[in-house]
Amino acid sequence: MIRSLSPEDLTDAVALLEASNLGGAQANLARYLRCQPRCGWVALRDGVLAGLVTVLRQGTAAFVGAMAVHPDHRSAGIGRALLEHAQAESRRAGITTFLLEATPIGEHLYRRLGYVAEHETLILQREGDVAAVTAQIAPSDHLAITALDRIATGTERDDMLALLLREGPGTTIRMRGEVVGVGLVVGERLGPVHATQVDVGRALVDQLAPACRVVTIPEPNQHALAAVSGHGFREARRLRRMRLGPAVPMRTDWVWALASPGAG
Repeated sequence: MIRSLSPEDLTDAVALLEASNLGGAQANLARYLRCQPRCGWVALRDGVLAGLVTVLRQGTAAFVGAMAVHPDHRSAGIGRALLEHAQAESRRAGITTFLLEATPIGEHLYRRLGYVAEHETLILQREGDVAAVTAQIAPSDHLAITALDRIATGTERDDMLALLLREGPGTTIRMRGEVVGVGLVVGERLGPVHATQVDVGRALVDQLAPACRVVTIPEPNQHALAAVSGHGFREARRLRRMRLGPAVPMRTDWVWALASPGAG
């Protein structure tokens, strides 16, 4: 049985993510539901929550995240049925392109469903203390940040961005009166961070990285990887950005950190 994810499922969904070695998605899951209450689906088997997926709508594109099947219920076709159901529902809502960050376990399924690889994505972590960040982004900058985010990601995720801007501290960099860089800290995660120039990206990382322990970066942005490495971040996990449908015009050179592996 497949049905919509509800707030009452969160406890079981978090346990499922932990069992699937996706514990980092716990906090994000509640955030996704606050942003888009009908963004997820669960698969039940014998009354037990056996599978989970979220699909965040971002204009005509959508980002697939929190895709997990409990180890006790794998090899039963649950993951494929769940994702195909979510995709069908999303297409009825106008989605034409699906994006995701694939784990090695999930990549085989995605390829069978027609997804193609675009680039590698690295999750990096660091040990040690974190500094406090108190700077808040002015509401007057929100429209400019949204415009920058649309160009950097190639998607329209205005609702998610608005939620992150309300939740976390961050900073912007302006040149000639225009916002050319933005960085947010959400919990202990750095991102999203966008910068139109390398020196702007480095400045954002230097300011915000000491307040974070984890960051997710597209591998093509070698400047971003070098910048966080200078703050002690080391590769912890490698994912693969994959796509089903027409390509979106993502500017990997402008994306210095993703919001999360499940939201881009």
